[in-house]
Amino acid sequence: MGSWWVIEPCGEEFWGLRVTSKGRYSSVEKLALKDLKGRRVVALDPTPKAYFAQEVLNKGPKEVLFLQAEDKIQETGYFTGPFQVVWHKISEGPVTVEVGILAVDPEGVQTLITRLAQAQVQVQGIFHRTLAIAYLAGLCAPEPVLAVWASEEGIWFIVSDQGRPAYMRFQAVDEFLGLEGTPLEENILAVLDYCERFLGKTVQKVFPCGPKRELVPQVASLEVCGEELLKNFEVSPEVLFTYPQLVGAPLVPKDYNLLPETHQFFLQNLNWVKRAGVLLFGLALFNYGLWAYLDRKNLHLQSTLEVQRRQLQKKIATLQQRYPLSELEKLKRYLSLKEKFDKQPRMDGVLWWLSQNLPQDFKVLALKVQKKENQFEMDLDLQVQGDHYTVERKVASLVERLKKQATIVSSRLDYD
Repeated sequence: MGSWWVIEPCGEEFWGLRVTSKGRYSSVEKLALKDLKGRRVVALDPTPKAYFAQEVLNKGPKEVLFLQAEDKIQETGYFTGPFQVVWHKISEGPVTVEVGILAVDPEGVQTLITRLAQAQVQVQGIFHRTLAIAYLAGLCAPEPVLAVWASEEGIWFIVSDQGRPAYMRFQAVDEFLGLEGTPLEENILAVLDYCERFLGKTVQKVFPCGPKRELVPQVASLEVCGEELLKNFEVSPEVLFTYPQLVGAPLVPKDYNLLPETHQFFLQNLNWVKRAGVLLFGLALFNYGLWAYLDRKNLHLQSTLEVQRRQLQKKIATLQQRYPLSELEKLKRYLSLKEKFDKQPRMDGVLWWLSQNLPQDFKVLALKVQKKENQFEMDLDLQVQGDHYTVERKVASLVERLKKQATIVSSRLDYD
């Protein structure tokens, strides 16, 4: 890939540094939009409206997993309007998948795409700032690490565990009190308490970073870390600790890319288009420029429609944003697929549960499974030794546990 730039918005300009294929970093520069024309970049979304969680989903096609991830975010009530979801697989079991789910306000991503497209920037990916910090802090230790990114705009509290993000929270700064008046230590202790009680993780290390990292207080129970990262990167300490998101961006898995799939597909085929000839390449640039030109023409219309949109009910606005007419057929296919998937009986789950929960002194003499219409029927013949009272008690206990997993049609105890 050669070299590319990692950038993050800073008002009308961008903070950025260049990364080579050998993992070397340049110093951080302040770049105007015109300076990025034609360059390959990975952009960071700094929006504070972001939510992260680790969830367990039922196995299924990619589309069904995506709908499950959306449902998990919807259930939290964190977003009252539209949101964008990306997820990354952490581990996989026989019938479930553990994933990390990130949801963000889509306005920040759309603004980045519009600005960079107008300058003809080659956007390779868009990732959220917190993930870059989380994966960088995760290199400090396999145990839980709390990264505290402090700036005048706010403070991010990001917990990494086993090298990946586990929890994140944003604290806005009061415009009158400023960062100096923000109870940082109380917030840090609150995060530690949350991780201990709800995530079952004990945090013992802290990674202070950001433009105002010197204001992060020392907490007696936390060991300061971060200096060891200098051995892993050819970068100055000032860049590493002030702009950790720029250094950590290349570490974020591609699954967390917030760039729309249409843009990613375009980028995957860009090299082939270049080799196809000057004509096709010129046509692609023309279409790209035409899109940017029409986008500028529509800015006034978009602002007018936005005023009208806000007058509609919140629920209708959310549905229109998430399910435009052009995606209606795809949505119908998704819902049909999800409905069929949910109605399928999961005999594999019952058998897995049985293998894990059947007491060791029970012996399976016979097991027969047959499908009747839209359900499975299982005949199970078990044997256990003991006196009548003990056997009767064990069988009754097993039947009660089975009732939680399946419907008991009939049961019988024959004692010899």
